[in-house]
Amino acid sequence: MRRLVVLLLTVLLPHENSCSAAAASGGGIQCSRRCGSTTVPYPFGFSPGCPIPLSCDASISTPILGRSGTTIHSFNSTTSTIVVSLPPSCTRSVPDAKKALSGANYGVSSHTGLFLRGGCREINASGAECSVPASVMSRLLRTAQCVGNDTSVTCFASSPMNSTAVAAPAPAPAPALKSAYPNEFLRWEKVEAFRCGDALTAALYGDTDTVLSLEFGVAELGWWVNGTCAGSGELCAANGTCTDVDTPSGKKGHRCACQAGMNGDGFLAGDGCHYLAKRGFKKNVAFIAAGKNVS
Repeated sequence: MRRLVVLLLTVLLPHENSCSAAAASGGGIQCSRRCGSTTVPYPFGFSPGCPIPLSCDASISTPILGRSGTTIHSFNSTTSTIVVSLPPSCTRSVPDAKKALSGANYGVSSHTGLFLRGGCREINASGAECSVPASVMSRLLRTAQCVGNDTSVTCFASSPMNSTAVAAPAPAPAPALKSAYPNEFLRWEKVEAFRCGDALTAALYGDTDTVLSLEFGVAELGWWVNGTCAGSGELCAANGTCTDVDTPSGKKGHRCACQAGMNGDGFLAGDGCHYLAKRGFKKNVAFIAAGKNVS
């Protein structure tokens, strides 16, 4: 006689945690964050419902800063900064540079140094806050194809720059930098005090424990959303943090961010905060029937 023996097997199959699925959908319903194959973090986006609207070059999936035509290279939700392109140019006036790099919800961070030329007013060394070797300035002038006999260049940075660390002009962004200090924005009134004709280019710099980086042709911008943490502004995710911001105009703003060890943009209307997806296991139950001879 044959007895049917049923074996119950529990099979553990790996699967991916889908906690970050919101990122793929573009975040908030009223804010479109896709530009071709690129998705930008909230509060940035490409529709009127986004707190910080951008333009989009869909042909190369590249976000553009407002109507200025300034290319955005990278976003960093942890430091609430973006890195944009500012290639060497001898025909960019200081007002034009200020207009291109300033907006209702963003401004140049004090990790950015500006290089000015064209009839600059004499100011003592402490007013400039930075200096760069003549060989580097000569290379920048050649890159920008500047004409004329005025080869003098003035450097200004809100925070002191180390003149010993130099790099060739490059469009790629430097490593993200922390900007958690009171005077985190460039002081344009000090820039304008030099009365220079042109803004040649900018450099992004950062100082870690052992390495100082300096990269030309880019600028770092800090951003914020309107209102305060205690007010009626953009809401942060339940496991996010909120920080009030003193903006360059004097108005109050705030930022949302994720706690250490979490990923996301920190906003309730965006991707929120989540831990990196981990491989887990789900249980599948299989029944296997086998015949067994019984005497």
